[in-house]
Amino acid sequence: MFDIATRFLFAILTITMLTTTTHAQEVEYVAKEYIAEDGTIYWNKSLPIYLRISPEQDGKGVLLQSQDSSYSNPLYLDTEGPNYIRTRYAVDNQTMKTVVPIAEVMMPIIADGSGPVSSIVFKNAERHRSEGIQYYGKNLTVEISSDDQLSGVELLKYKLDEMEFADVSSDLSVQVEGDHVISFYAVDRVGNKETTRSIPFVVDVTAPQITHNVDGDGNPGIIAPPFKISLTADDNLSGVARIFYRFDEEEFRPYIRSSVPFNYLEDGDHFMEYYAVDQVGNESGRFRYDFYFDKTAPLTAHDVLGDRFVVEDRVYFSGRTKMKLTSVDNKIGVREIRYSIDNDDFQVYDQPFYLPSVPGVHRIRYYAVDQLDNRPRSNESYTHDISLVYLDLTGPDITHRLVGPRFETAGVQYISPRTEIQVIGKDPESGLQYLSYSVDGQSAETTYDSGFTISTTGEHQIELFGYDNVNNRNIGSTSVFVDGTPPQIFENFSTQAISIEDGIPLYPPYVRLFLAATDDIVGNDKIYYRINEGNEVLYTKPIGPLKRNETYTVSIRAIDMVGNESTREISFRTAEN
Repeated sequence: MFDIATRFLFAILTITMLTTTTHAQEVEYVAKEYIAEDGTIYWNKSLPIYLRISPEQDGKGVLLQSQDSSYSNPLYLDTEGPNYIRTRYAVDNQTMKTVVPIAEVMMPIIADGSGPVSSIVFKNAERHRSEGIQYYGKNLTVEISSDDQLSGVELLKYKLDEMEFADVSSDLSVQVEGDHVISFYAVDRVGNKETTRSIPFVVDVTAPQITHNVDGDGNPGIIAPPFKISLTADDNLSGVARIFYRFDEEEFRPYIRSSVPFNYLEDGDHFMEYYAVDQVGNESGRFRYDFYFDKTAPLTAHDVLGDRFVVEDRVYFSGRTKMKLTSVDNKIGVREIRYSIDNDDFQVYDQPFYLPSVPGVHRIRYYAVDQLDNRPRSNESYTHDISLVYLDLTGPDITHRLVGPRFETAGVQYISPRTEIQVIGKDPESGLQYLSYSVDGQSAETTYDSGFTISTTGEHQIELFGYDNVNNRNIGSTSVFVDGTPPQIFENFSTQAISIEDGIPLYPPYVRLFLAATDDIVGNDKIYYRINEGNEVLYTKPIGPLKRNETYTVSIRAIDMVGNESTREISFRTAEN
């Protein structure tokens, strides 16, 4: 289907083409006179008039002439409407005496030089105008009428799209969807024709298409409060005007938000009906979405597993003592259980966990989330009171440091293959047993003895492990990007070589040498150079001026941000002048 801009251009082109072809199909109408039933003479204003007088009714008579013959024979009427041939005083044609009271003799001729004025009315259908395009809906009828103030309308013609011009006899019904152009004109009884008018319009009798979309995780047909239900409608012609929806047996209401509110519904089975209406009243069918609304969180219970021993007011737990959490859901099923110990961050429960063994009162909070993300408004809890403990259940503290070249930018730590990664651990309770590490997800841990390096260029994930003397383990991690690639050196002379002699380019003595280096990972840091056997200096500006008639060897060294080096040597000569 055409979009609106294309349709508007198409309508303009159609009118232009019809203006050309329409006239070819219209009948040529000539100026003429018309005598009404009451004897009134209507005269086309463009027609000439010749006046004769005769003593006989059917006599040839004598042609009248004005004193200025240039304005008679022919004579043209100057005034639209009534014009009169008159005598000043009426004479009785029997007595041949002037009539008393005095009266004029007036013989009217109605001059008509203007064509009819026609009008068109589109009715019985809803309408909509957008970006210069007029749309109509179903049951469209077109009424064309015309009026002439003088001689009256003799004929009224119309054509729709590609048909031939025809007489207007009744209202026209237009039910075919798409682009149309209707043209019409009228002619009065003395041959005056009005200018043909062409009006483009679009008939839209097709209803919009509408769909619903449910945004959220879960099984089809089951939704929860975090979900969103949105409605989308599309209409290829006049466009969508309104969308309506309702739940169950409610009244339909307009869809005005980005999603449909439904959280007020009760748990259970529901349905949503919806439909769309376009700008000219075409209404889509009513669609239905059946669903189960689940906003009830799972129920969770706890159980303590393992050894417990009570002596008077003291409770002893072994290192094997754990808590087990169990949850059930009424509809969709449990997705995960989360728990928190002593107000720490909640973590996902996947298996029974050790209870705290530090002296004091401990609080364990827990809750479950179903597959639709329903969760309880408040958490269940369990109080764990320990008066004395002899166990160490926490692993060592682990940190690391980088020794050697390193460079950090945008949150990424860059190092060189020579940079040492040192692991540091401590345990204030049973003491540190040993440290280990793993690079890039290696399943086997490497025991840490001293700082280690990574030689492979690229990003690396490092896991750090610490074990205390009762085999409690703690894990840390970090990431580094190893850059083992040196910079690439470029040189550029301020002018082209004059010549090349024995493979050595010859430059004019005023030449300047520019140095540059790029590094694809961390970027270049510094460039040094040495001329012939001179001292190495930091490059900060173009090299020059140079001596005439001299051979130069320039040694170049570039260093990136983590100390990787590259070298290059170039030779050239300068001309004598």
